Amino acid sequence: MPASPHDRQRALTRLQQEIAACDACVAAGFIPVAKPIFRGHAGHRLMVVGQAPGTVADAAVVPYSGASGRTLGGWLERAGFPPGALYEQFYLTSLTKCFPGKATTGKGDRAPSAREIALCRAHLDREIALVQPEIVLSLGRLAANALCPVTRPLPLAEIVGSVREVERAGHVFRLIPLPHPSGVSRWLNDPANRARVDLALAALRQAVGE
Repeated sequence: MPASPHDRQRALTRLQQEIAACDACVAAGFIPVAKPIFRGHAGHRLMVVGQAPGTVADAAVVPYSGASGRTLGGWLERAGFPPGALYEQFYLTSLTKCFPGKATTGKGDRAPSAREIALCRAHLDREIALVQPEIVLSLGRLAANALCPVTRPLPLAEIVGSVREVERAGHVFRLIPLPHPSGVSRWLNDPANRARVDLALAALRQAVGE
């Protein structure tokens, strides 16, 4: 693995070109068109990992550019970050890089399948290995479970507000799980769950300040 920031950035640029050209999920029949979405460089100390790009991000080709991004940006401001920090201080990516489509039942977007996540796993592993983030924010249960499998049997209320040391792709980082910032989710309607978000944001503020 490249050691210097310059070499890691060169390798990351090549990786991002590979991801941009990937059509594995199209070939497998999961999505009709590949439009990989991610953003950032090897100098980022912080990373966000969601489950997949949403509808607005797909149209704008900018990650977290819809209502979810505004909610997430608001959370970061509550953690002490300046406005716009989401796009300036974080490497932005997800378990799968392309919009999976709308849910066939109910509201919101379709969650990517385990097979789709597996097809995109190597991309995420290489992003983590090259960016080498110190702190990773996972958005939602799916992302938290993928990055830290020991959380799978736990309810989201126990995952959010915790800080876990995780090793992935040969790199160790602190994982701070957050709920998915989607307006479709009802999880945040519970005051106790909103209190867990406050704990997570306090943990993020402390971790960044260390």
